[in-house]
Amino acid sequence: MLVFRRYRDFTLYAGFIIAGMRRLTGWVCAIAAGILANGPIFAQTLGNKDLSGKYFLRQISLGTDVAGNLTDPRSLIGAVTFDGSGHFSFTGQQVQGNNASTSQSGSGAYAVDPAGFVAMDSPLRSGATVNARFGPEALLGSSTESAGNTFDLLVAIPVPAVSAAAPVLSGSYRTVTLEFPGGSAANARNTIFNLAAAAAGKFADFTANGHAANQAGGSPITQQVTGATYLFNADGSGTLSFGLGATGASPLLNNSKNIYVSADGNVVIGGSTANGSHDILIGVKSVSSATNSTWNGCSGNGPAQVCVDFWGAGLRFNPSAKQPDITGYAGAFSARGLGKLTWTKRFKTLSSGTFDFTGINGYALNPDGSGTVELSQIGLGAGGKAAVGSAISPDDPGAYEIFFSVQMAPLSGTGVFVNPQRIISAAGFAPAGSPISPGEFIAVIGTGLAKSNQAAPPPYPSTLNGVTVLINNKPAPLYFVSATQINCLVPYATTGPTATVVVESGGASSNTVTVPVAATMPGIFSLDQSGSGPGAILHADYSLVNAAKPAISGETVLIFLTGMGAVSPTVPDGTAGGANPLSKTTVSQISVLVGGEPGTVIYSGLAPGFPGLYQMNVTLPAVIPFPGTLPVAIVTPNAVHDQVDIVVQ
Repeated sequence: MLVFRRYRDFTLYAGFIIAGMRRLTGWVCAIAAGILANGPIFAQTLGNKDLSGKYFLRQISLGTDVAGNLTDPRSLIGAVTFDGSGHFSFTGQQVQGNNASTSQSGSGAYAVDPAGFVAMDSPLRSGATVNARFGPEALLGSSTESAGNTFDLLVAIPVPAVSAAAPVLSGSYRTVTLEFPGGSAANARNTIFNLAAAAAGKFADFTANGHAANQAGGSPITQQVTGATYLFNADGSGTLSFGLGATGASPLLNNSKNIYVSADGNVVIGGSTANGSHDILIGVKSVSSATNSTWNGCSGNGPAQVCVDFWGAGLRFNPSAKQPDITGYAGAFSARGLGKLTWTKRFKTLSSGTFDFTGINGYALNPDGSGTVELSQIGLGAGGKAAVGSAISPDDPGAYEIFFSVQMAPLSGTGVFVNPQRIISAAGFAPAGSPISPGEFIAVIGTGLAKSNQAAPPPYPSTLNGVTVLINNKPAPLYFVSATQINCLVPYATTGPTATVVVESGGASSNTVTVPVAATMPGIFSLDQSGSGPGAILHADYSLVNAAKPAISGETVLIFLTGMGAVSPTVPDGTAGGANPLSKTTVSQISVLVGGEPGTVIYSGLAPGFPGLYQMNVTLPAVIPFPGTLPVAIVTPNAVHDQVDIVVQ
């Protein structure tokens, strides 16, 4: 991760910080009050009991040396049975290195929290834990917290009920593969294609789009596939052949795979058990008549609107990068039908270790659910409740990556209820899994939280309208309360790795929600209060940076955000920073990238006059290679935030 450390004394700028913030008073209050969100939800919270029964399983794990060479690739395919009480057992076929497959069985423990986060012993690597997420369509995850240079992707789908007749596929499945034949990076390849059932046991001819490390320098290529067939057993397990001949020689696909279909027929997974095969196949049943608005986790309008976000996980391998780019990740994103996804991801990378990322990805969908997300080709399926993606682009020829996502289970409760999936940044709105940080402005979403709307002026009180929020049993300063949302500040004393959040209202206590904690979790405010688009950024004369008055190369601009953690000198919870002295952030390294180019951070600390509001004064790069609307990224030692833009000429 690229980090720059460039500080200078900021005394000369204190005057215009204060003046600028005075002019922003109404705007900041509008941001804080303008993120009122969701109304009632219609389900229950989750626990171990909800993950029970038999699932089909595919896991691929890449063990590497420090240079990124594959030294210990492993893969497992089979079935796993969860007992609903925190224990599982599995059976299947494992391939290790370039060896033949062997029968494998074992057991382990798992724990499902109320939001659907799952900590699960890795079936492939003893001592490792899969950072998984549970949704109605699938269980998915990656061992982001495991030690050593191992990077993986795990997917499990519910097994169909056994019947007299074997399942018959219908419709089309948007399908992705990631393969390392022979356990070799030199043979890396990934694809995306449509698997459409033509008749019982047969697929229609199709074109696979993809790229391979040993073909055309990694540039995108295609392959025509004819005569593909499948055969299912009564339990939903089966085999697939791409009809590539006896040798299975192919630039993009292994010939034969084990294949499995989910209980509702919406998802298929698979993989090969041939000697040295390390691959994974994931397909989702395609939607029809899709537009960008189809990818929308919300239903209903106004107070009755219900929004449910999506889990996601992926595996990426790029040995050709200057620093080998090998990554496993698990996260979540929100989709609101607007052509952009707001992601939060927990990354484990070879070069940078573990860190948290929030960012925006633009997407475009075709009527059949195919489309693009940035440099990836995608497929939306399962009635809009699942998606797959594969990194295939001439602009990223060295990247071999796939990802899979499923919609979360909707949650609700009676009385004073906090939605475990909806404790979010009040600036970036990153979905579940994004940590909270000391001093951060957050929103707590639920139902029955307060008897009426009420806001407080600074300094923010610990009780407002009969409501108290306890974070690790310490009262949080409250700015705004309502029946469905509370805006509050995380107490500066909050430490992790996790914290508990409880709302007390009218003498009743809510459910307890556990959230991750990090030293920083930057979130730049956006002008339209959506968490993306033009950022809350000012010129030195306190006017907004926008298309009518863009910034210029080398100019110093003021960026307003939250989530930058501890400050010195300290301030009491709920109070604003002062101007003399200024309360500067204590995080050791901060960098700001504008269009990928580093700016110079002159000041990072609290903005005087507004609790929970941080300010960064940044001198833009002297040379902007491609002027226009450019992304602004904040990088700290533990987090990356890349959600808003700035216009630079």
